[in-house]
Amino acid sequence: MKKTLWTACLSLLVLSGMLSACAGNTNSNNAPEKNAASSENANAGDVSEKPVAGGKPVVIRHTMYDSEFTSEMVAEFEKTHPHIKVEIVSADYNKLMAMMAAGNGPDIIRTNSVTELPGYVLKGMALDLTSNFNTSSVFKTEDFLPVVNQFKYDTITGEHGSGALYGFPKDWSPDYTIYYNKKMFEEAGVPVPSSTEAMTWKQLVELGQNLTVKNGNKVSQYGLVYFNGGTIANQDLINLQLLQQGGSMYSDDFGQADLTTPQMKDLLQFWVDTAKSGVGPSPLHQETDWGGQLFVDDKAAIIIAGYWFSGFLKTNELTKDRLGDFGVAPAPTMEGGKRISPTGAGTGAIIYKNTKHPKEAWEVFEWFFGGKPAEDRAKAGYGLPGTQTLAEMLPQSTEFDKMNYDFIQNELKYTDGSLPYNPYLNYQAVNSIFEKYFTPVYFDKDSIDGATQKMTEELNTLISEGKQLVSPE
Repeated sequence: MKKTLWTACLSLLVLSGMLSACAGNTNSNNAPEKNAASSENANAGDVSEKPVAGGKPVVIRHTMYDSEFTSEMVAEFEKTHPHIKVEIVSADYNKLMAMMAAGNGPDIIRTNSVTELPGYVLKGMALDLTSNFNTSSVFKTEDFLPVVNQFKYDTITGEHGSGALYGFPKDWSPDYTIYYNKKMFEEAGVPVPSSTEAMTWKQLVELGQNLTVKNGNKVSQYGLVYFNGGTIANQDLINLQLLQQGGSMYSDDFGQADLTTPQMKDLLQFWVDTAKSGVGPSPLHQETDWGGQLFVDDKAAIIIAGYWFSGFLKTNELTKDRLGDFGVAPAPTMEGGKRISPTGAGTGAIIYKNTKHPKEAWEVFEWFFGGKPAEDRAKAGYGLPGTQTLAEMLPQSTEFDKMNYDFIQNELKYTDGSLPYNPYLNYQAVNSIFEKYFTPVYFDKDSIDGATQKMTEELNTLISEGKQLVSPE
């Protein structure tokens, strides 16, 4: 798909800072370029630069959204840091790459830790901040939640989640948890799920089927929707299932794709059967609204979405006065697999490796991600913070807030794990390949065998091109 429902989710919500964790996935993880970063630069981010002479403030530019790093925040920061001026730069991926090529890259770059961080490190864009965090008076590494590991990348082993630390999350969620409508369960005579024990994917789909209402072939109430697309095979859901099984679509070094394995074919068959059941939107049952809108319109009983969705329900005109109608349950797991409930798009930032002002860039970074703005975000409760101390500030004043707080404390036990996205591939390009080659399977116009062979071939062509941009022979 050219524009994911992840993007639609954000444009519809238009809530300040609320959904930026989910927003990160709209920025594609394009193929890395030449000049890869090396983990040898462990002290590259050491804040030792001398103040600029002449008394003029240093300008630090960032690509955070103006709804995240507001003009009020800028004024507050500049009041206590008169030697620094903060400016926002609006830049999509192509503009960002052009700025880099011109030697004019922004100092702080908004980054999706899941789909973008590894590629940015390989492109040589990310400054190693390990020593900065270790010596910071604001950040305490022992207080970090496991999600911070998503901003680590080992350039030697290619392992995402270990090695040097290049950034920090602004807000995030375990994005595959479940929100459900209690009244729809009651009307269907179906017991609500546990808030602590995870269902299997098969159990979740079967539960959704019990809540699906059809008038002939027309679905009037979906049992299960996914906020970032149809209830179908896509790289997000399949990457999670593979992670829970200890597998991947790719080789260990991400140099090859193989979607023709028995494991992959079983997963794809599961989603074909799911789509054909009508339990959720799919090419067979198309919808123009994203999953969240279907849910608040009482057209869907269950939605797969993260902690941020509780904030959406609290502010949406259709749900804010009936929060008692909703419950929350853990992310599903693969039968016989490991229970993992990871983030789908932890939003944060990195500091540009070639910034001319690493000291001042770190001052801005440290304040925004560890100071008062971070405390305010945690207290608002529209996403999860990066530390346990901040997590304790999440709202608990109402019954709905307390339900979500208690739930997330348990779910946080299972959030350590990196979804196996390929750093040599563009996120949107993989979506397009799924759409192009797998959509015919739902209509019986192609087989799983035929589709997976075509998908594997095209993915390997793109991987080869991406690798050439990092290490040309």
